[in-house]
Amino acid sequence: MYQDEIFSNAITDAKKEGYDSLTREIKGMEAAIERFFSKIFETTASVSERDFNVSSF
Repeated sequence: MYQDEIFSNAITDAKKEGYDSLTREIKGMEAAIERFFSKIFETTASVSERDFNVSSF
């Protein structure tokens, strides 16, 4: 009975660790994608301002 409880706790801990690791990885990817898009949009905005003589909001 005690070994079953230890095994159950180990499985729960492994699932929680895997979930936490996955969450950290997703947040890192999300931050990288946001930085990428912000750089792309800033670049296209400045090119539009220069080429078409318009100001961005």
